[in-house]
Amino acid sequence: MSAAPSKDFESPAAPTAPPPEPEARLLPVAWLQGEGSFSSQLLTVWQQYFIAFGMFAVTTLLNLWLQRWIGYQTIALVYLLAVVLLALFVGRGPILFGTALTALGWNFFFAPPAFAFNIADTYDNMMLVIYFVVTLTVGHLTTHLRAQRTLEQERERRTAALYQLTRELADAADLDDIFCKIIRQVGIFFKADVALLLPNTNLPVELSPYTASVWSPKEKELNVARWVYDNKQPAGRSTETLSEAEGLYWPLVTSKGSAGVLALRGKSKCELTVPQRNLLENFARQIGLILDRQRLRDAETNVRLLAESERLGRTLLNSVSHEFRTPIAAITSAASGLQTSGSLAPTQQKLALEIESACARLNRVVQSLLNAARLQSGHMRPNLDWCEVSDLVQVALRGVGNLTAAHPLETRIDPGLPLVKADFVLMEQVLVNLLINAATHTPLGTTIEVAARIAGEELILEVADRGPGLPSDQLDRVFDLFHRAPTAKPGGTGLGLAIVKGFVEAQGGRVWAENRPGGGAIFKVKLRVSEKPDLRMEDIL
Repeated sequence: MSAAPSKDFESPAAPTAPPPEPEARLLPVAWLQGEGSFSSQLLTVWQQYFIAFGMFAVTTLLNLWLQRWIGYQTIALVYLLAVVLLALFVGRGPILFGTALTALGWNFFFAPPAFAFNIADTYDNMMLVIYFVVTLTVGHLTTHLRAQRTLEQERERRTAALYQLTRELADAADLDDIFCKIIRQVGIFFKADVALLLPNTNLPVELSPYTASVWSPKEKELNVARWVYDNKQPAGRSTETLSEAEGLYWPLVTSKGSAGVLALRGKSKCELTVPQRNLLENFARQIGLILDRQRLRDAETNVRLLAESERLGRTLLNSVSHEFRTPIAAITSAASGLQTSGSLAPTQQKLALEIESACARLNRVVQSLLNAARLQSGHMRPNLDWCEVSDLVQVALRGVGNLTAAHPLETRIDPGLPLVKADFVLMEQVLVNLLINAATHTPLGTTIEVAARIAGEELILEVADRGPGLPSDQLDRVFDLFHRAPTAKPGGTGLGLAIVKGFVEAQGGRVWAENRPGGGAIFKVKLRVSEKPDLRMEDIL
């Protein structure tokens, strides 16, 4: 089973195998005392006790040979030296065992009477006790120093390993390179076969190995990986959860949740040690941070590219729109001149009217493109002033007289409407666009209604028709830029309603669409009228 990586970490292509790593960049790691990936100690406990016993036997034979030249009391120093050397290789238990053997051996073989455990001389008894205490103390201190040195070496190895991983991932060119280096570096440090399991974009989420993974877990193992991915906790071999699994599965957690699962299959049968588990946990955290950084970097790149694309689109749209206006004006002027020349045949006169009408429509399209460019650029600055609502409606109706000639117009303006603070030019364009939209998308002869009323502290302007109405799932989308409803008639650019929304919201208002009972659509514009104008006599004059 194969699936694509999740969207946040999806890459266009993945190599089939990780590229070779230069030998100079590889960090040789011999974990503590062993070469195996999951090995914890070079010597087992019983081997250490055997070494302690062997040290005692060899030192006793040596002392039996040296006894003829040195006294039995000096032999105790030889035993002491042997115990100190033994402490460099074994733990505290074998040290105590060796100390007891050497003390008893000196007592039995060398202290008079020989080959007996009783000591006749009080001085020799004191020496035996002091020897035992000194030997045990020196052995303990030596073991402690050796353990401290081992911990420091282990800490250095972990620091070097983390540094190596961080450096490798920091130098990665893209997400594919990051995944390949994760698989390679983890495999080197832990001497294990590594699989990077990534989620797909489907629901429910499925995990599949990245193409550069060294091994591919079976379905039973993938179930363990899914549990790890969902619960964000390690499981499998060397853990207390699902320990019968073939591999060890560790979650890769980012700020957005689980990004995947790191699966390790050891090349030996040894278990993972505590220091190795700590290092693997640090690896997983570092990988999560790197994936977070890469996700933010990709998001930043996408945002920058989108911003550049929008800026280029606005610039191109603005330039083309301005370039169109000059030839349109020339064509309109020429058509008007032909109509007034008086020397045209009826057919020619009709063609001149069609040219003028087409130029007017093209001019409206260009004006819409310019308005859309202004809205998208954020340079729309409305000039708010006190407006008379009835004048605003009448001016808008005169502006669309030719376009709405085939539709009866009804106006319902409540008497005594207060002045509203708005941009007269922009609000006129809002009503014109709504009226053109109603005339374009309704059958000929249907009535278009324009109403204005006060609701509380808000002015409601309505443009209603008796056309086919709007699909219920399109009521919000009709105001999107370049959006056209599926049932819309051919023609149009999808800019008119988007401009309406932009102009109204720029003035602090709101616009929405509804379906009318009995058929048709109604567009409502809401503006606040809570303020009252402070008109002085000199302003009126």
